[in-house]
Amino acid sequence: MNTIIKKATLAAAIISAPLAASAFTNLVGGGASLPALAYVGDNFTTTDPRSRLSTDDYLTSLLAGNDSVGNPYEQAVLAQGSIFDVFQNYHPGDYASYCQTGSGTGKRVLVGANSLNADGDCRDYNASPVGFSAPAGQTDPDFVSSGAPLPADEVIAFLNGPRANRQDLVQVPALSTLIALPLNLGNDVFGNPINRPNLSTAQVCDIFSGDSTSWDEIDPTWPREPINVFYRSDRSGATFAFIQYLAAVCNDSQVIFITHEDFATAAPVGDYAIATPTDGEFNITDQLSTSSWSIGYAGIGSVLAEQGLDYADVEGEDPADTTQIAYGSNDLLTGQVLGDINPFTGLPQPEPVSGIDSNCLLVINPTAQLTGAYPIHAVINLLTYTDGHTDPQALEELIETVVDGSSILPTGFARLTVGATASATAASCIN
Repeated sequence: MNTIIKKATLAAAIISAPLAASAFTNLVGGGASLPALAYVGDNFTTTDPRSRLSTDDYLTSLLAGNDSVGNPYEQAVLAQGSIFDVFQNYHPGDYASYCQTGSGTGKRVLVGANSLNADGDCRDYNASPVGFSAPAGQTDPDFVSSGAPLPADEVIAFLNGPRANRQDLVQVPALSTLIALPLNLGNDVFGNPINRPNLSTAQVCDIFSGDSTSWDEIDPTWPREPINVFYRSDRSGATFAFIQYLAAVCNDSQVIFITHEDFATAAPVGDYAIATPTDGEFNITDQLSTSSWSIGYAGIGSVLAEQGLDYADVEGEDPADTTQIAYGSNDLLTGQVLGDINPFTGLPQPEPVSGIDSNCLLVINPTAQLTGAYPIHAVINLLTYTDGHTDPQALEELIETVVDGSSILPTGFARLTVGATASATAASCIN
């Protein structure tokens, strides 16, 4: 079990009060690509290559950066009706940007690991991001989204890292996105197209464990074609959520899946007939759409945005039909982070946090599973600091708009029944 080291008193006192609010506020965030369609809309899907950074034209200081020959990386404006657009319409003078770095990179920017800072270039899907494209000199992000909650070692990295001017961390469950299994299959042995197959839990386990390596082993009426599994090569909240599901339903007589943000660490990719690593949520759907006899995992919104791409139902449930994620109050844990993996289940074990204000950390119990609904989904967490914000009120209102707002969400996204509690926690913890 990890021991969280307390931050030195001197480091905690470097900043004694928040900076004064400016005439307008630019809230700079990034992280998980899963919630991007809900946060910023779909304008980024029409750029070529797809942009990681979405922001309004007004924020001329926020640029995705330039490539090695000086050409600017693609970026997009917020789409009308997106959550961030709704926030800006109701809070004139406040703006929000978002960079899709993936959950792992987003959390490293939050804690300052690997020399990643918010003012590094966001870039686009032609290159790996190194930051959120904040104005030069803004090393700390205003907020981060992650499909994987904070583990104990990342709290340690925060306590001992370069964010010494930040006292504590805030984490609240914000949204849920349903994770689909996109497919690119051909015809069955009778020449009929294979569309929207209904996979059982056992079949999903067979595919992603590598027990089945040919499609005819999944259905005898399908051809003997090798199964090509697309997976995220970057550390991803989608991977974390999907592996957490696989560990919960597939680890029976032996532990095959170990919950982790890195798929190659979490799953037996060496047992696959074909394993194709791909960086980024939308690269999964882009590349899978042109690769026959393939399967992967991605948010259903991302799958639907890829015209003509098919996906599977699981146990007769369609991920596009889910509109609310009903976790009970007992599933919401306070003052805990994810610790070591239980060797008998492959699931992370919650453990108490120390060294920072435990009242400001909320997490959904990783053992909680949905019943009577499509079973694979990711909880998107919002993360920030308790203090040192340029405009804490604007940040509180942005989080409330995401977590407990009334804006219409795209297909495949759902608010959590614990949203009011999460919003109230964020409001009480952000200074």
